[in-house]
Amino acid sequence: MSGQKTHDEAASLAAGRAAGYCWVQGPGGRGRCTRSPGHDDDHVDYYNGRQSITDVEGYRWPQS
Repeated sequence: MSGQKTHDEAASLAAGRAAGYCWVQGPGGRGRCTRSPGHDDDHVDYYNGRQSITDVEGYRWPQS
């Protein structure tokens, strides 16, 4: 069954990249980076993790 998870993760990454996102998963599974692929700064999820509807970004984590 672990092979299926790896396939699903690869398919998710491919779909996220096709949509124009970096798509790296955040620590603890929180969010996915919605910046463009190849960025040089922190990973950011602009949709998930916002505290208020007026927040510009949600989760942010450093590149590893």
